[in-house]
Amino acid sequence: MPTGNSIFKELEPQDKVPEYLKHALVAEVDSIRNTMQVVTHFTEQLLSSLSICLSVYANEEPN
Repeated sequence: MPTGNSIFKELEPQDKVPEYLKHALVAEVDSIRNTMQVVTHFTEQLLSSLSICLSVYANEEPN
């Protein structure tokens, strides 16, 4: 019975990964990256607008 790290060597396939699978994985990573850029862009704009509104409100003198 294998012990230590050699047990994981038995789980590794001996074949190579097909090209279509490599392309699918890269496309999935690109989709995640693009989605994160869009979310970051809109979140950044929202938070900066909120910050400006709060700073204007904080600078007003109380009546």
